[in-house]
Amino acid sequence: MEVFFCGFFGIKTMVKYRYLTDEELKEFEEEFKHFLIANGLHSEDWERLNNEDADKAIEVVGLFSNLILDKVYDNVKFVVHVGKKELKAFKFYDDRAILIGVDYKGEYDFPGENIFKFIADNASDMLIYSTSKFFSKEKRNQEVHFLVKLGGNMSDGKVFDFLSKIKEKQ
Repeated sequence: MEVFFCGFFGIKTMVKYRYLTDEELKEFEEEFKHFLIANGLHSEDWERLNNEDADKAIEVVGLFSNLILDKVYDNVKFVVHVGKKELKAFKFYDDRAILIGVDYKGEYDFPGENIFKFIADNASDMLIYSTSKFFSKEKRNQEVHFLVKLGGNMSDGKVFDFLSKIKEKQ
């Protein structure tokens, strides 16, 4: 586990992405305990800080949130965003992302399920395009977070691969 040895006290931190929810913090309870201990806060110190200085306790949670979300986003390779009339599939590398998009001009909306069949059945009403965006390795996770914040979902890459094969045939 990466350690932020900053002494916590008196240091204002910025949350890079967002604070973990209470539910997410419960899921990472063991990691949070290790994080606190590694940074010199044992359970009684944490309880005291949480009760006496809520702002500093929130800063500590912010540091931990940064750590966890960075680890999650480091492992994201694909993000898919489905709108009513468009679908965007992203593939992330260390220094760039490739987008394959679909604009649909037909009368129906993209379904929540059976996307492959929907695309195959309605291909004549679709425009498939691609582009890429380069960024520094340090900005990669911010790009992933931005897409997730806009409603994108981390995916297994099947949608991207499907669209990539269609795009190759164009």
